Amino acid sequence: MPLTVAAGAVYSRKNVKSMEDVSVSELQEKGITYFTEKGVQNTDRALTIAADYCRDNNIGTIVVASSTGETAMQLKKKTGDTPEVIAVTYCSGSRFPQAVKEFDERRGELEKAGIRIVRGLHALSATEKTFENKYKTGFMPLNIVADSLRMFSQGMKVCVEVSIMAAEAGFISPDEDVVVLGGSGHGADTAVLMKPAYAADIFATKIREILCMPR
Repeated sequence: MPLTVAAGAVYSRKNVKSMEDVSVSELQEKGITYFTEKGVQNTDRALTIAADYCRDNNIGTIVVASSTGETAMQLKKKTGDTPEVIAVTYCSGSRFPQAVKEFDERRGELEKAGIRIVRGLHALSATEKTFENKYKTGFMPLNIVADSLRMFSQGMKVCVEVSIMAAEAGFISPDEDVVVLGGSGHGADTAVLMKPAYAADIFATKIREILCMPR
């Protein structure tokens, strides 16, 4: 399976024919792009990878985390009319009020472009944040889930989180595969194909393919 990094170096893995009880005809070989560093500088490439994957594989929806709306607009310019773009942003009570304000100022532009918007309770903190802040403990179930996902990348945690939020808003369902984009604070550096789940059934979430992520 070819694995590429942003700098252009190409790596390969050994063929999996040696795996027992697995027929080669049952396997699919696909590429993953690995960025040499996390961060906003990977945004344009990540958006292109996600948009191209949707076109090539008939995926009808991209969910993108967008704190100010900028990343969502960049994505929409790449996708055009299809696939549908769903922008998931900070909750109103976020600790980043300036980003909330910027998104609100851009909301009309986003809606005019045909982007659907989700603003709601953050799926991987929710009301547990109250207990974390009051009792000064980080040992909460959702924190464990979030930190486990961060072992892949911050963007991976964001992808799972915003997919749940979009599902709870009724914009996507566990019956469909969607492409989801997340990042490390700003922009996008991680993209996955996934089967989303509702908050009450979070462990039913399935990450089907990693399209790109930072190393």
